[in-house]
Amino acid sequence: MSSPDGSGRPRYDRDGLFSALADETRREGLQITHEQSPTGLTKAELAAELVSRTAVDTAATVTDDDRQRALVDCHHRLIPALADADLITEFDDRIVATDHWAFDDAELMTVIAGQTTDYGTDLDALFEALADARRRTTITVLEDRQQPLSVDTLAREITASEATPSDGEDPQDRIEQTLSTLTHVHLPILHDSGLIGYDAPARRVSYEGHPMLHAGWLEETHERGSHADTRDRLPEPGPELVRSGIER
Repeated sequence: MSSPDGSGRPRYDRDGLFSALADETRREGLQITHEQSPTGLTKAELAAELVSRTAVDTAATVTDDDRQRALVDCHHRLIPALADADLITEFDDRIVATDHWAFDDAELMTVIAGQTTDYGTDLDALFEALADARRRTTITVLEDRQQPLSVDTLAREITASEATPSDGEDPQDRIEQTLSTLTHVHLPILHDSGLIGYDAPARRVSYEGHPMLHAGWLEETHERGSHADTRDRLPEPGPELVRSGIER
């Protein structure tokens, strides 16, 4: 079980939140539900409003078949995903927004409502990139260092920031595991979202910034700590992790 942050919420509940938001239709459905709460609305009403707002041709007539397809999607995909993230709940056959902390985040709600002038931003990719604690830690480490890092150095600093005093696993094994997940999973996703620069052949990573990213969406300040202070908590990478000409 993860420890709560300064807001009393589990640290890793950001994973579920951002995963749920990594879909334009779900964001629209959440916005509609939030607007209609606390009264809420039925699944059929939610589906009809979704069709109305998301129609490619706003001048076209919305058909019963359109509403039925939207209702099926709401029932099987949209509502379960938002409910699993504790963003909505069902009460007396009505869908209502919960008291989730995300609704108090003005910047996040602005993005969910589509009130942004950065129309070139792929919000699905951004939220998917944020839907993992290690990827958020990667962003934080790179932002704190303010310079490109080798993948090996990044793996070592992330491992140090995630370490707990009770960890019994060998530190070198943890570094190697982190390095593997960074290389094969996390860095490509972060690069595709535009959050980082990643030169795979040179094994160099840099923080690129993002117009829609807000610091509060990452770990809280007291969670982040000073990554400069974590560099001495783990041993230097073994010879198999050191590559000629790459910063350590």
